[in-house]
Amino acid sequence: MTNKLKGMKEPRKLAVWTLAAAISAAAIVPGYASAATAAVATKASTEAMDAAVQEALQQLAAQGVIQGYENGSLRPNQPVTRAEAAKLLVLALELKPVDGATASLSAEHSGKWYVSYVNTAIANGLIDVKDGSFNPNQPVTESELAAMAAKALQRDTLSLTSWLSSVADGKANATRGETARLLVKAEQSVRAADARIVSVRALDGIALEVTMNQPMTLDDETIEKSAETFKFDGGLTIVNQPRLKTGSVNQYIVPVTMMEEGREYTLTYKGSQTLSFTGSGEQVRFNDTRQVANDTFEVEALLSDGVVDYGYVISAYAGGRGADAIVLEEGNKYKGQPLQIISSLRNRTAVLTPEGGEPITVSYVGYTQSTDSKQEPKFRLPAGTTLQPGVRYTVSADWFTVKQPSFVAETIAPLTIVSAQQTDAKTFTVTLSQDPGDELFAYRSVSLEGSDGSKLTALYRVQTRKGATGIFDLQNGGELKDGVTYTVKPVGAWAVTASDVTLAVK
Repeated sequence: MTNKLKGMKEPRKLAVWTLAAAISAAAIVPGYASAATAAVATKASTEAMDAAVQEALQQLAAQGVIQGYENGSLRPNQPVTRAEAAKLLVLALELKPVDGATASLSAEHSGKWYVSYVNTAIANGLIDVKDGSFNPNQPVTESELAAMAAKALQRDTLSLTSWLSSVADGKANATRGETARLLVKAEQSVRAADARIVSVRALDGIALEVTMNQPMTLDDETIEKSAETFKFDGGLTIVNQPRLKTGSVNQYIVPVTMMEEGREYTLTYKGSQTLSFTGSGEQVRFNDTRQVANDTFEVEALLSDGVVDYGYVISAYAGGRGADAIVLEEGNKYKGQPLQIISSLRNRTAVLTPEGGEPITVSYVGYTQSTDSKQEPKFRLPAGTTLQPGVRYTVSADWFTVKQPSFVAETIAPLTIVSAQQTDAKTFTVTLSQDPGDELFAYRSVSLEGSDGSKLTALYRVQTRKGATGIFDLQNGGELKDGVTYTVKPVGAWAVTASDVTLAVK
């Protein structure tokens, strides 16, 4: 999608618009019948509609986005067509035609009122048409409308769906009233390069909740950019990129290094804006710990204990979490229960102490903290080190607590690789004898020895496992050669091969 939102001027803020203001503006909206202007007041006050819907319709009328009918009625329950949806989104979000884009609709639509709006929506990635075909008069469903708006705002569909109050299964036709509510919220949600921080507070000892006046651009959200723009005193640093919460217009979870309880910190944003906040020493609450491999263990958090991993509540991940993705209520509650949010564990470490032995620093295994509907971040011992069967180990850290912090190590059979299959010159899949049911592939490597004597190494691409199969990427610019057969072996003791596993390149 071509990003035309970065340079967009500041979106309009939701305000209490008087009916008189709406009528006054309506008089200058193209297409309004001047004779019907006076009727809008009567119809708006007599039509049965939710107060928020009425306010949204009035605001959009004042902005020239939505129009009344000839008799002045706003018809909040009237279904919105696909053509009308395109026009409303283009006007409300001030989407512009894309330079160089050609007309997308077929000749049969030529001269129709909606052509420029639909072509602009297509060019901005909101609508996908095949062979120029488009049914302008077909009612748009709520889920379709949410998906279109999500693309315009570079957000997840779940967030936009949550802003439609009547959504049940998403199959219902979107009405003018619900569309107006959605558009008003969407106007506040346009990303802006000049977004400013409104407030900042500690969520716990390793995370902040930062509220912006508008969402940041995707570029400003990257770890590279945010490491430059979020500067703290007191030795505090940002750990990973800010993540916008699902369903929120402007609230971000910002992971940081461990704070000191009660200490006053200063955040300087983009070198110009300075805010203060009080540090928290609250630790993340885990429930249990267990061994999952001969060099890896995990700690477990439970939603039933009031703890949720940020992977299930952030906009960036919502699309891939399916039914596990949730929209938090005000105050980070879910179904009325306050939740502690586990933020990014990137670069976090813990201490593993064998009974009667010296403590061992262990590192978090990236991308394992919330997978397969679980909240079980994994930690790995230093390379070449393994857990000793029969020894009791205790897990600790300054940033988390565990109700059951100890486990007795066992001998765990390694994973078994049964096959490998080429995807392209730089990628292939590896299949295990059975589905491990979790991210046990994470940061594991395999070696390939070619029939021509060549040697290659490939690393698992995190979170690509589907059942027993995961994707591996060749490292250091390596490529598979046509006509060569490669023998695939695990690097290290994390896996074995049932027999010779080969990959033949054709």
